[in-house]
Amino acid sequence: MHSDDGLGADVEPIRELAQAPITHGSNTEAKPRITGAAFFGFLVGAYLQNAAEQSVPVIMSIVQKIDLQAARTIYDESSVYRTSVLIIGSLLGATVAGFLARKKAIFAGLLSSLPYILVAVYILLVSLGPQYSAVFARLPFAEDLAGDTSLQHQAILRLVLFGLAGSLGGLVGHRLYAPEIDVDLGQVRVTIFGIRWAHYFWILPFIYLAFLASVLMIVYAAVTILFADFFFAWHPSLWFDSAWNWGFPVGPFLAWLAIWITGVSFIRFYKIMQYRQAEFKGWKKVRRILLYGVGAPALSYTVAALAADVALAMPKPVEGDWKIAVGISAVILGIVAIISLIAKIRERVSRWQEPEAGDRETSN
Repeated sequence: MHSDDGLGADVEPIRELAQAPITHGSNTEAKPRITGAAFFGFLVGAYLQNAAEQSVPVIMSIVQKIDLQAARTIYDESSVYRTSVLIIGSLLGATVAGFLARKKAIFAGLLSSLPYILVAVYILLVSLGPQYSAVFARLPFAEDLAGDTSLQHQAILRLVLFGLAGSLGGLVGHRLYAPEIDVDLGQVRVTIFGIRWAHYFWILPFIYLAFLASVLMIVYAAVTILFADFFFAWHPSLWFDSAWNWGFPVGPFLAWLAIWITGVSFIRFYKIMQYRQAEFKGWKKVRRILLYGVGAPALSYTVAALAADVALAMPKPVEGDWKIAVGISAVILGIVAIISLIAKIRERVSRWQEPEAGDRETSN
């Protein structure tokens, strides 16, 4: 199989992504689209993993107050961090694949997770196989992995999680799909989300990577601010602290601003890149691509990092003051319970008095 644009056979599935119409007739017509959707979904998940490898160590260095190199070492050596990133990337890729496939979405989602599943199966095979046959001992990495019980358990867990992520992501993509939001329907050329397939050779490594890194930093900032606000609510010694009075609204505002910049710039970038759009051409189009695709995600990443820094820079409370907050909460709950009890007593008394009043009228 050869590419007629000279870009290699490995991208042929993407080229055929939109060639199969959305019909329920021939299964043969749907196969190229399902394969291309799965391949593109796998690429999206892989670039999310790449973005996490760049962003997560930075976040760890901020949280743990260690240098970046030490944070990268911890991240590389932690199976929990890496497995979590792989599962999330597989889930996102399967969702994209399920949406683009239009039908047989769960199969497309599983197909997008197939490389991860095959790696887990191979690790399990070379770890277990040499115990039963010397043939497996000749496989690459068998000498290092054979008999490692911990690695076997990790491989089985990853195998199950990748299967679940692929199935669930495909189902979510299928639920999200609707013909009225499918910008690839009716296109003369092969497009993915309305953009010519060949553009993704630079969109994925440059634009997608920047946006994904920005989203990860926003998620970290939002979680940090949420914990900081919860921390503030349960420590009365901070309620009248001037630093908290200005920091309490600044952090959420910066996080919201980063979300707004990321969302608006991503939408505008896709509008500019739509196939056959005629509003922006030449250098005018290039300037907006650089603005929305490069400058905006870099700005939102910085703003989100500042939001997290504001939350982390807040002063510490007086030790044990949370007990006062618990006492205040108990008093408030007690008052509410007493008011509710009084209301119920009055309601029952009024019900008892109504029959008595009726009996008096009858006797008269």
